[in-house]
Amino acid sequence: MQYLSSKYQRLINLELDGQILYEIAFAFYFVIAFLQTSTYTFYFPGNLLHQIAFIPLAIVLFKIIFFDSNTIRKITVNLLVLAILFITWRTSGEFILFPMGIFVLGARNVDFKKIIYLYLVLGTILLSFVFFTSLIGLTKNLIFHRGIHTLRRAFGIIYPTDFAAHILYLVLAYCYLYFNKLSWKSYTVFVLLAIFLIKFCDARLNAYALILVIPVMMIGQRAQKGYIVSRSIAIFYWVLPVLAAYITMLVSYLYIPNNHLFEKANGLLSGRLFYGHEAIRKYALTVFGQHVHENGYGAAGGIKKVITGNNYFYIDSAFLRLFIIYGIIMALLIIIAMTIVSYRSIQKADFALASIMVIVTISAIVEQRLLDFGYDPFLIAIFAQCYFSNKWWIIE
Repeated sequence: MQYLSSKYQRLINLELDGQILYEIAFAFYFVIAFLQTSTYTFYFPGNLLHQIAFIPLAIVLFKIIFFDSNTIRKITVNLLVLAILFITWRTSGEFILFPMGIFVLGARNVDFKKIIYLYLVLGTILLSFVFFTSLIGLTKNLIFHRGIHTLRRAFGIIYPTDFAAHILYLVLAYCYLYFNKLSWKSYTVFVLLAIFLIKFCDARLNAYALILVIPVMMIGQRAQKGYIVSRSIAIFYWVLPVLAAYITMLVSYLYIPNNHLFEKANGLLSGRLFYGHEAIRKYALTVFGQHVHENGYGAAGGIKKVITGNNYFYIDSAFLRLFIIYGIIMALLIIIAMTIVSYRSIQKADFALASIMVIVTISAIVEQRLLDFGYDPFLIAIFAQCYFSNKWWIIE
């Protein structure tokens, strides 16, 4: 509370610095990005939310230009990355990577823990608000069917798995902030959340990821305390992004319809292998990405497609999306960034962020939220201050 009151006082006195500007922009954009994943988009006309989103992006660019200590090398890197982001946006037609890239570049000299704390507080408030208002009818609680007897509730979010993804990433934010305090009480809550997601959303893959959080965090905690076996496992967490991306692309490419082993794996992954293979077959890899026509089941339009039987085609895997939609250059940059974030964490013998990146990576194999600012804030760690705490965090 003391930190927050001093922050408000500085805002009143207009004592702005890069940290405050970034927090304002982050909060502003995150609220917009979160609302875009909810059925509250029906209350906003046209592209209003998308247009408003350029305001926080401009704030981050203002911070980069006037508050960051820019050298010739940093300016060159910023301009090069911005150029690649812009080209990729225009060639792919996908805007989602552009704001994530700007926030990554703007995270220099920003305390990462404060950003994740802000994400956790805002995300919990927003998700709770959307959840309860969907129950009382203020916004739509979309219900999808899987088979005859299985109902999948989205609780005010555009799709059940999107609701589940919000839960997963908020849990990861909590694990990062309170890594050393995680105990059987925390893990019990994670299991209960997983059961809830299976029962009411039928979001099995996200629920399994929540369960997987428990052993991954336990190994990370023990590694941080110096246990040899756990440390021997955790020190290799950094190789997972590269390995996962390679295996995802390879298996999707090699997928053979009607093959017993492939069909069994495809069933466990809810058809993702088939659609991944179709994506690779239809679209060649490009340098700067390409437009891919997809038919998903999210939001009200998805219900119509389920009813009318329109052809479904969607690339769920974030790694496949990186290579096929955003292009080889951007895919390699993001995978390298994930690897560096994890490796730095291990180098500092602080296994919290490395453990988080394990779950983010596994989720990216089957889900597309890796680049979505409304879910995943962890990519900004590549330039943020992740391993040094200021006075407030030491007191906490």
